[in-house]
Amino acid sequence: MKVLELKRQILPTQLQLIEETAPFLLISGGAGSGKTRGGALKSLKLCCEYPGIIGMVTAPAHNILTSATIPTYKEVFTREMWQEFNETTKVAKIKGGSTLFFRTARDPYMLRGPGIGFFHMDEGADCSHLSFQILQARLRQPDMPCQGWITTTPLGFNWLYEEFVRISRDNYVRIKARTEDNWFLSPDYVEKLRESYRDEQFLLQELEGEFIEIGGACPFDMRALNAMYQATKERTFRTELGFIHISSTRQVAKRYVIGADAATGLGEDESAFICAIASPAGLEEVCSGRGKMPESEFADILYKKSEDYNKAYTVVEDAPVGKATLIKLQELHCNLYKRKSKTSIGDKLGFPTISTTKPMMVADLADMVRDGTIVIHNLDILEQLMSYIRDEKGLYHATLGARDDYVSALMLLVQGMKNLPMASKIEVSYPSTWVG
Repeated sequence: MKVLELKRQILPTQLQLIEETAPFLLISGGAGSGKTRGGALKSLKLCCEYPGIIGMVTAPAHNILTSATIPTYKEVFTREMWQEFNETTKVAKIKGGSTLFFRTARDPYMLRGPGIGFFHMDEGADCSHLSFQILQARLRQPDMPCQGWITTTPLGFNWLYEEFVRISRDNYVRIKARTEDNWFLSPDYVEKLRESYRDEQFLLQELEGEFIEIGGACPFDMRALNAMYQATKERTFRTELGFIHISSTRQVAKRYVIGADAATGLGEDESAFICAIASPAGLEEVCSGRGKMPESEFADILYKKSEDYNKAYTVVEDAPVGKATLIKLQELHCNLYKRKSKTSIGDKLGFPTISTTKPMMVADLADMVRDGTIVIHNLDILEQLMSYIRDEKGLYHATLGARDDYVSALMLLVQGMKNLPMASKIEVSYPSTWVG
């Protein structure tokens, strides 16, 4: 392809990426803004200018690598430059002696190896910060530019925001690419997306390439949530009964708390619970699950989990939906949260979630998220936290199309920790089936 023809097909943001000499670059853009193609064009430029250069190209998952990233590279390099490609090893030999390694960033440690002259992380927002750091350390091929660039649509205030936006650094450059600036798209492409994206903040992320809190004013620290999200993607867990997420081994003599949001099991409502280990450092989720079921069945699951986890202190919402769950748990002699009644004799079961307590519950959870004193290992919980908002009327709820049953359970869990009885008042037993 002639140089003039190639330049006519390059967008201004792509040209900026190609010509930028800073060591680390980010092109954050909307859908269809030409990000991946821009990254491939820069790779082509370096392969032409530095024969023998070794490049590493990554994507967050195998399907993205094979269906989007590699096809874009083949198109940009053309048959003239793309001399050989091994489908098994995903290694391309380029005219002039250069080599491109295509890898997924799912396991960052698999990116270790010989020195490279450049790297391109495609859809970097879905990759971990550790992947970026490992690739940075591999930029050591002698007499090469040793640059690394990331092409992505932002995903909240994650590690990319910390690296390229929040703090200005000489070696880090961010380029913004808007979808509508790609003049090669069909005339009505952007207009159709604008009609579809009703959430203004989602529109800013997906079309403008902005780092934004999706769904409204999220009361929780998005950077802290994204840090947990990235760490959680690297973890493994096991499931129980098909819907219970177990992220770590139960420990002997530890104290546990359970927060539970009951539902009727009818319609779209689901019952959800979160069990966490409580320590002076805070809370760490060890078990969680949600699904459609009658309240009595939900009570049985909560009782079993309480028994499994050293008679975990169990907090259920005091609401019309949840009464049956509380009554059955009391009959089973579960270690339940109770509060003093101001109008009647005796204790009342459950924690009230009302207009006077909800802001306090949200604030307590927000403090723990921001301070890092609560750790979540379930991606579903983290996604619900990210889509939880305070609307213009000051009400807290899930954004349109999202759920908040796990958020409710988590807020009850935090209140359970705050009101956890003295250890001497709790009888701790160890199930015979439990191997610690």
